[in-house]
Amino acid sequence: MKKNIYALNWAIGGYIALNVFGYSKIISGKPSLLILFALAPVALLLWQASFLRNRFLNHTSDKTIEPFYEQIDQGDYWRVFFILLFGARPLASDYLFGFYVFSAVVFFLVAVLIFITCIEYFRKKNLSPLIIGCLAFCYFLISWEKNMYVEHYGVPIIGHFLEKPEYHTKYRVEIAPDNSTRRFQGIADIHVEGRTETYDDGDEDRFGRSITQSYTFRDVWVKKLYLPNGGIAVIEQQLEPLHLGESVYVTDTHGNSWHVRLLNEPIH
Repeated sequence: MKKNIYALNWAIGGYIALNVFGYSKIISGKPSLLILFALAPVALLLWQASFLRNRFLNHTSDKTIEPFYEQIDQGDYWRVFFILLFGARPLASDYLFGFYVFSAVVFFLVAVLIFITCIEYFRKKNLSPLIIGCLAFCYFLISWEKNMYVEHYGVPIIGHFLEKPEYHTKYRVEIAPDNSTRRFQGIADIHVEGRTETYDDGDEDRFGRSITQSYTFRDVWVKKLYLPNGGIAVIEQQLEPLHLGESVYVTDTHGNSWHVRLLNEPIH
């Protein structure tokens, strides 16, 4: 049994290494191999499940009275955690069917973890390390599920909790021609994409390492302006991204320049 667990650990480690160091190169060179990255976490989870099944069967044959979850050791939790951490994107992001498989696994695990948490608290009447670990695991599972959900079924609304990571949509804007005091409202075709930046906040941790903070931004790029007079301006140049309530300077394909302010009013 131990040899098989060591083999599973090495297989998980190899998958993680391929994901970290070779995923982008392999996929860009041979996209057909993407299916292998998607199937690997499923195979690893089934392998892990087979160990748990054998352990539970042996436990049942012993006829000892103790909760089933006490047959699950820390290694089992960590193996499942890392399989899903590195397998979520290849499995659930690139394939819709893979997303459903991933969601089924997440819902099952969350249900099991909540059940374990309730039984453990009922037995011990305190927040044991097992309960804290189960709740933390549930948090990560729900977070991964949310990230994968918005990839396929996200909402094209800026700032929405389930906002898509990247999309095209229409928003109402305030438009002012360059060198003019006139302002009027119109509609803009925009492209929205996410961007993450990491900053050094100047502090250090107890090991002397710099503490960094990551921030996620939604950058908006104007593609077309629909003017009140029925005209359409196809935007050719926008030097910086636009954000809600802010203005940006754009130039269309005819050389006309506009100041565009994005209003918080999506057009459905």
